Amino acid sequence: MHRRGLLKLAAGLPLAAAGLSAAPAAAATAPLPPPRGRVAGLLVREDHLVRPANRSRLRGLVLRLPWSVAQPTPGAAISEAAEELLDGAEAAADFPFLKLRLLAGIDSPEWAKEIGDGPLPWVDPDDVTAAHTVPHWWDAGFLAAYEDLLTKLAPVLAGRPRWAEVTVSATCTVFAEPCIKQFGVAANRSTAICAGYTDGADQDALEEAMAAHHRRLTPLGITSSVAYNPWQTLDAGGALKTDPNTTIALMNHQRTTMETYGVWANNSLSVREENGELVQTRPEYESMYQHMITAAGQGHPVQFQTATLAKIEDAGGTVYDTASWAARNGAVSVELPRGWEQAPDKVINQDRADELNARFADNAADTL
Repeated sequence: MHRRGLLKLAAGLPLAAAGLSAAPAAAATAPLPPPRGRVAGLLVREDHLVRPANRSRLRGLVLRLPWSVAQPTPGAAISEAAEELLDGAEAAADFPFLKLRLLAGIDSPEWAKEIGDGPLPWVDPDDVTAAHTVPHWWDAGFLAAYEDLLTKLAPVLAGRPRWAEVTVSATCTVFAEPCIKQFGVAANRSTAICAGYTDGADQDALEEAMAAHHRRLTPLGITSSVAYNPWQTLDAGGALKTDPNTTIALMNHQRTTMETYGVWANNSLSVREENGELVQTRPEYESMYQHMITAAGQGHPVQFQTATLAKIEDAGGTVYDTASWAARNGAVSVELPRGWEQAPDKVINQDRADELNARFADNAADTL
């Protein structure tokens, strides 16, 4: 693993170079509080779409917060619009703990995208007609701006004790998944290479983002999650390369540096039943999933978001089987897809929800 960027960030990034005011780093010797808690059980993103009669089946809410909404101007305090989103989530959900999914990448503010060699034109292979841009995510000035966002976010969350987890998103592009860069698109590969992309710089940037979360949010007892997938990068010839071993090394780095405050996540889980056994449907994820299962058995926090309902069903699976696989393999939570209430097979009724939530709660208790 690369450590150049991590050491540089630990010494203090040049915030002034990004037009931002420097904030003092948390004292290295300050004792850390215990985690506020785990966002554990069955979770949803779109709380307003849940039928009132089914709310008792859930145990948590994930709020999507674009950086462009949270901090539309450089160095600014967290916006009123962002605070209203936090207020709305707290009012809508009576769950004990909530999760905040920060969104960078295409959801970064325009001023942040302009740092370094950005903005970079970017193609979403699922929507090639959309005109997206992403930031120069491995640039030191951009990473400094992201840490400033966390610095401004910290006091807002300090007074909101139900927010227990925030996603690490600085190095994301289209999705809140830093290992997936849409490098299957030739135009994206060309753009990245022209901007000076290297695999080492990308890994360094993700590690720097983890370190920033650990400095700014861990002292509040707030954990930070990274959504992992098999690592996408470019080989020496500029072609797409997928390397799950790099993913595992990054996971180990997060666990070593953040310990129980560093949550491992995956947002792609799909499971079906075969001959009475639950089997995940993505063979290319197997080594990563096995690594997560082993760590969960040792008390490290692991969580999942399911694939879309359509993808689960296309692979012959069900939402219930997917959630059950996660619960049986030590996860603390599963974020359900849109339409989970209408899943045609093995619907998650109240009894099944109670069973799953109890298992997730037991798994979560083993991580604290």
